[in-house]
Amino acid sequence: MLLGGIKKDFPYPDKVCPYCNWLLVPVNAIHWQEDIYQYKALYLDKNPNCPAYDEGARQAYARMYYTSEDAFAYFKDVKMPVQRWTQEELYSIYQ
Repeated sequence: MLLGGIKKDFPYPDKVCPYCNWLLVPVNAIHWQEDIYQYKALYLDKNPNCPAYDEGARQAYARMYYTSEDAFAYFKDVKMPVQRWTQEELYSIYQ
């Protein structure tokens, strides 16, 4: 069974944008119920001055993170909706 969403106080590892060196923010995650340390997490760069950021094209640097090869095999086809931080009615789907 899957558990979706960011878990409060969970130790998600820090990830950095390779374009602007800002810390990425985990915005969605899917954990395996039997072992919550097996998961897929989506990180986004919220720096509006990042060279990869383009509000008009609705693009920002995103990174998908898997905790293991098993997590990748289990979660690779699971799509994750993410609400955009500047537009409440707009969602992006990541896989």
